[in-house]
Amino acid sequence: MTLATQPASIPPSTLPETQPESGQAAVSLLLMLSIFLLGTLALAIDFTNIWFHRQAEQAASDAACQAGAMDLLAVAGGTSLPAMGFTAGTASNCVSSSSATMCAYAKANGYAGAGLTAGAVSNSVSWTFPASVATVTTPSAAQAPHPFLTVTIAENVRTFFVSLLKLSQYQQVDVSSTCGLVGIKTAMPMLVLHPTMSGALTYSGGANITIVGGPATGLQVNSSSATAVDWAASGLADLSAGGPNQTGSNMAVVGGPATNPTSGSSSAYNGGTTGLWKSGVLAIADPFAGVAAPASIKSITPANTTSGKWVSYGTDGCPDNTNAHYPTTDDCMEYSPGYYPSGIVLPDNYTTAIFLPGIYYLNGSLNAAGSNLLRMAKPSGGQQTDGIMLYFLTGSLNLSNCAGCTKSNVDSVNSTDLTCDGSSPPAALGAPSTLNGNVLIGQCAANGTYWDTGGDTTDSRGAPGTRGLLIFQDHGDTTQPSFAASGSMTTSGGLYFHSTSYADVLSLSGAASAGSYFLGEIVVDQLSLTGSGSISLALNGVPTAPVLKVALLQ
Repeated sequence: MTLATQPASIPPSTLPETQPESGQAAVSLLLMLSIFLLGTLALAIDFTNIWFHRQAEQAASDAACQAGAMDLLAVAGGTSLPAMGFTAGTASNCVSSSSATMCAYAKANGYAGAGLTAGAVSNSVSWTFPASVATVTTPSAAQAPHPFLTVTIAENVRTFFVSLLKLSQYQQVDVSSTCGLVGIKTAMPMLVLHPTMSGALTYSGGANITIVGGPATGLQVNSSSATAVDWAASGLADLSAGGPNQTGSNMAVVGGPATNPTSGSSSAYNGGTTGLWKSGVLAIADPFAGVAAPASIKSITPANTTSGKWVSYGTDGCPDNTNAHYPTTDDCMEYSPGYYPSGIVLPDNYTTAIFLPGIYYLNGSLNAAGSNLLRMAKPSGGQQTDGIMLYFLTGSLNLSNCAGCTKSNVDSVNSTDLTCDGSSPPAALGAPSTLNGNVLIGQCAANGTYWDTGGDTTDSRGAPGTRGLLIFQDHGDTTQPSFAASGSMTTSGGLYFHSTSYADVLSLSGAASAGSYFLGEIVVDQLSLTGSGSISLALNGVPTAPVLKVALLQ
């Protein structure tokens, strides 16, 4: 019988010792990791809360800033806003100026702006007016004295776990938004600038406004009066061929009437298939407010240019072959660009006056009456893009009697002379291929204003460009222009009559029967068309005028 072998006993000294504290380090590490994770989660909650508040502040700041900028835009357009609650150019906050537009919009977004209080949930709303913004072109001071606005919101946000790392239980979070007015080149409507007047636009007694082409809004009246447009039956604003597609353009009024006025079957407005009568629109600021006067013309030209010189038929394009000026046998009075300290006085009531290309600086009126005729000179070597600008420091252009009536032995003007590229005017304007009567043409300029060698503007000769300002009346000149002659008047280029007191009234009362046509912008303080007065206007559809728009910049 075999006995099982018993394992040899292991000496006690070779057995592993029991560790009564083994595993404590693991527990400590686990505890430390748990605390770290909890702390990280807690900090994440605090920082998420701070991020949320920052986003909410930014939205409120953006809204407040843009609302304030809309007020700046309205003011730039001449609208009086007594309830806007702040003074443009003066920094303030919602504690000192609680009725400000910015405060109302910030409050609507949860920020009343009562001011920061240490150790408490609170917020402040303040604003400044920076003179410039990086990478943004500042509009002219004449167009917008204070174009930029910065709104800042500061808030004390309650924290919980972050406060373990700092003494304060509140974290201040600051955000800001900068917005303002920027000049966006756009095609211009016919524009009546007076901001408050009843009847700023008046047309009655068969007077018509016909607008062809141009932007979606063909005619705008900036007046906030409920009767900004004064219309009598048989007058008509016909914009049925207006707009980019010549299917109709809008008639826009800041004030009223609220709807297209009618009387029986007569309507004040025809918008075609795409045009609408719009009231309650924002005012458009004067697009030419920043255009400088041609001061160099006055300073470099001797102040002795009081009259022109007689030239014979065919000289520099003189179109008159009537030989009517005894004892001279010459036919046209030719004028040269320069400074006219007493305006331009035509020698008699049957003179045909021709104007060489360039800038005319007039300290007095140009009156055409009787059988006067105003035309462009065409010197040898002239270009299609040549033209004139009549700048009136005082006085204005006034047409009366039969100025522009058809005269025997006077050549007509090709309608293709009106455009910068030699094309025909829009067919919907109804202009014939040859024109009689008064015909004046502005310079072709790259930006649709004017150019001269004195550097008065930053504009330059167009190639081909756009017909720029034909008539530019000084902002301090309140002489009333009048196109009341029974003869025809054709112009190509901008007609700009605006005084700082909004007192310039362009009156047309008699040109319709002879056929008058206008190409380009018309910007006036007030417009009155009575009797047979008429405007047939082809608007420029090319974006050239710097119209102010609100933009969020930073």
